[in-house]
Amino acid sequence: MSQSNEPDVFLVAEGEIARQWESQLRVHHHASRLVRTAAEIPEEGSSPSCVLLVLSSTNELNGLHACARWLSRTDERPLLVLTSSPEVIRLLRVLSMGRIEVVDASVPPDEIYARINGAIAADAERLRRRAAWREIAERFRVLTVKDRAVLDLLLTGLPNKSIALRLSVTERAVEMRRASLMKKLRAKSHAELIRLVTQYEVFANFGLPLPIE
Repeated sequence: MSQSNEPDVFLVAEGEIARQWESQLRVHHHASRLVRTAAEIPEEGSSPSCVLLVLSSTNELNGLHACARWLSRTDERPLLVLTSSPEVIRLLRVLSMGRIEVVDASVPPDEIYARINGAIAADAERLRRRAAWREIAERFRVLTVKDRAVLDLLLTGLPNKSIALRLSVTERAVEMRRASLMKKLRAKSHAELIRLVTQYEVFANFGLPLPIE
């Protein structure tokens, strides 16, 4: 599934459990990289991936510390924690507020692999949205001062004639600038232009990912 040398699954586990999971992930056609701690996981690349942290009864405390460190990172890749401890399951589900997917180790193996596949698919969608956000942001970066002046007045609902008066230019000049805006922002209609700009301004100001359909 990977589009580069980055693995689909970063596996954080110990001893025989680690070897068993490496083998099982290969059977299910997942490239994996075994690391000792989540801190060893490199920065995210361009390929979708997830982290699988397998906790045993002997490393539950270390696993909880690893989860806390992961939550402090800006990394948005999915983290799945596999554990058989009901206490750990309850604690992580409450403390992570949805940022960590906790999987009960007693569920059937097919469900665990379905969760892994779902996490990788979710990360692929996240990367797609991020790429779309960057592409749209690039469209706005090429706008000139004159473009922005016309655009700002368009957003207020003013007609071309009123915009021309405000900017002390001809109505024809406003029409040409408006056509240029449509082309640069790749909007097919005035309504689409307003929607795109409104979305961009709101989400960019709050640092949120743009919701791409």
